[in-house]
Amino acid sequence: MCPNRKSRASVNFEMKEKNYDSNKKLKHFCPNDGWIAFRNSELISGNVAKKTIGDGSKSGLLYILLRDINAQAAADFMDRFARLCSRYFGFYRGFSIGISDVSPSAKLRKVKYDILSEGYEKAEVAIKKYEDGTLELRPGCDLLQSLEEILNGILGKLRESAGQEAMKALPWSNTPRIMAECGSKGSPLNISQMMACVGQQAVGGKRIQDGFVNRTLPHFQYHSLIPPAKGFVANSFYSGLTATEFIFHTMGGREGLVDTAVKTAETGYMARRLMKALEDLSLRYDNSVRNSENTVVQFTYGDDSLDPSKMENNDRPVQFDRLHLHISQTFPCPDEKNLYKKDLLDKVEQALDERFQSLLPKGKKFLGEIQSFFEDIVEKQTETIESCENASFIQQRTWNSCRFTETQVDEFLSSALTKYTKALVEPGEAVGAIGAQSISEPGTQMTLKTFHFAGVSSMNVTLGVPRLKEIINASKNISTPIITARLVQDNNKVGARIVKAGIEKTTLGEVCSYMKEVYHEECYLSIQLDMEAIEQLRLNIDARTVRRCILKGIRGQTRPPILRGLSERHVLIKKGSKSKLRVLVPEKDTPAFFQMTALKVALPRVIVQGIATVNRAVINEETKGGNPSYHLLVEGYGLAEVMGSPGIDGRHTTTNHLIEVEQTLGVEAARTSISSEISYIMNAYGIGIDTRHLLLLSDVMTFKGEVLGITRFGVAKMRESVLMLASFEKTTDHLFDAACHGRTDTIDGVSECIIMGKAAPIGTGMFKLLKRATRAAKPPVPSIMERGLLLA
Repeated sequence: MCPNRKSRASVNFEMKEKNYDSNKKLKHFCPNDGWIAFRNSELISGNVAKKTIGDGSKSGLLYILLRDINAQAAADFMDRFARLCSRYFGFYRGFSIGISDVSPSAKLRKVKYDILSEGYEKAEVAIKKYEDGTLELRPGCDLLQSLEEILNGILGKLRESAGQEAMKALPWSNTPRIMAECGSKGSPLNISQMMACVGQQAVGGKRIQDGFVNRTLPHFQYHSLIPPAKGFVANSFYSGLTATEFIFHTMGGREGLVDTAVKTAETGYMARRLMKALEDLSLRYDNSVRNSENTVVQFTYGDDSLDPSKMENNDRPVQFDRLHLHISQTFPCPDEKNLYKKDLLDKVEQALDERFQSLLPKGKKFLGEIQSFFEDIVEKQTETIESCENASFIQQRTWNSCRFTETQVDEFLSSALTKYTKALVEPGEAVGAIGAQSISEPGTQMTLKTFHFAGVSSMNVTLGVPRLKEIINASKNISTPIITARLVQDNNKVGARIVKAGIEKTTLGEVCSYMKEVYHEECYLSIQLDMEAIEQLRLNIDARTVRRCILKGIRGQTRPPILRGLSERHVLIKKGSKSKLRVLVPEKDTPAFFQMTALKVALPRVIVQGIATVNRAVINEETKGGNPSYHLLVEGYGLAEVMGSPGIDGRHTTTNHLIEVEQTLGVEAARTSISSEISYIMNAYGIGIDTRHLLLLSDVMTFKGEVLGITRFGVAKMRESVLMLASFEKTTDHLFDAACHGRTDTIDGVSECIIMGKAAPIGTGMFKLLKRATRAAKPPVPSIMERGLLLA
């Protein structure tokens, strides 16, 4: 990195590796050497691993060299580092892996046996409670779902515990352990499966389901729920799998193979559609993002005009902590006076007024971040100034970490301004094509299709490629519509249950004890409400409520013909009773028996409380600062009705259905929802996409005033170019319609320019150069005599 004193590659930064022990107060004294610290290009603590060198993130050493110094410094570092590693492994140590490196010791086998025995005992206790009917129900789950959630938790911990013991049993020089910890290949999970326990196999996010009559395989008893019968593999790859374990393992692996094959085609088509919709978006000289028809899509790219490829951590142009560290090492200034509190803030304010006025109004947010950073520095100075009078060496180092001199302030602000200016996106940048690639490429890394909400196993939510497809297509019918409803009083569980009861759809069949047919002079159905169940469910239902719902129904419910023929004299409440009522058969030509049968089918489906489009609501518990807080996860449609329900905080209630957001809250809310939903999907897989790319896609889908999907119908509404639409889909249809109606194409977009062999108006093709022409000297006019001679 810095081979000699002439080298200008000065790097100062700190970061944590995968094996960093966060329990220790002093970072640099991590027992695992997991805290990496460089000072003036010299490693002073930690073991360098993949994350430090560069694992594709913007915090690695290679990216810092490339961004802060130049490309040559990064390339030289790569060459020197490669030579160093090759010589070390070739001449000094060597590196190999064999079966002996993952053979478990007798002690590890005993520890694994004890862990599995304890886990199996816990599973048997849970199964016994399930069979007795005494198992405690989980939120939104029935008895079997509650058991599955408990068993999944127990069996998941078994593999984790066995894996941890396996990692502890390996010496520090073990090659598989070195590979897993430094990040070159594998993970602790792989070592756990090789040495200790393969673990629970899953198909469709659940334990192995019954493939034979009431059992997974003929090797097990009927209705068996024990771990081995439902896909738990207790053996390791070293010890070898039994026949049944091998079958379960292949079942779990097959899902991944099929999913990968199907996913490849879907993500490829999605990438093509995104590229077609966004390809002609570019940044213009007025800092707006426009398409080839000169329509404004964004007035400012990403709301801040910053290039995502030039960001440091957290999508910001400057990481202030690292810059402060670098300035303090590069410009120590030991003879200068330290600036404290008010002096420091005054100096910063003066410098910002003098140098940073050119950034306004675009850089207002950046200036605010600088001021906030220095305010934090002053706060740290205030906290440590008293403790440093009789302080130890380590406390004095803490004080030095918030030290600033006048020269350091000037250098800090100059470097921050330079970094910010370099990070501004340049006019002509093909922001659309870059955004399309940045969104579609991570889609190939997403595998699983369904996930569980945190703490609520029964509430599945579609994620991965299918969910991304729903958002980009702007589908009107999605597989799992879920409304996240915040409560006005989120710390009261009883209140949450009352609000839940008012939202969740409740039918008459769910709250009545019986419906009896009575064939007398007047044929009728006798209905008895289960008041005990109604009270337990916190429902506000009695005979009057049921009568009103039978006669009028509730909003959003389709009423069958037999109920439409009922009038007030047909539905009677027993005198002095709040739980009993009669429904008389209407007088018609149809025999009473057939009408009674129709009533018996229709009445249990009558909705007596809640919202007709809401199938289910589940109370989800979160812990904030040690205190539980509750919110509702509502499965279904009806955002407006849920927002208007008593006890719901409508301002913080959201849904994952884009079209419903647009219809209820408008196109601006839908724009925000698109970017937040895609971000949520990617974060579930540990994939980070810059917000600016997501905002651009959101604006493209909504800049026409409605939510348009990136499909053949949506793109046709976004663009008018005949050649562009013909190059996308339905080629002959577009060409035929254009010929019929005599349409013209100005050949301004990327696709049209490629077809016609013309330079596209993005990048260097955005402007035209005028060459200064030198006027040629006029030839002398011949005289009459010369002309006569010439003619002669």
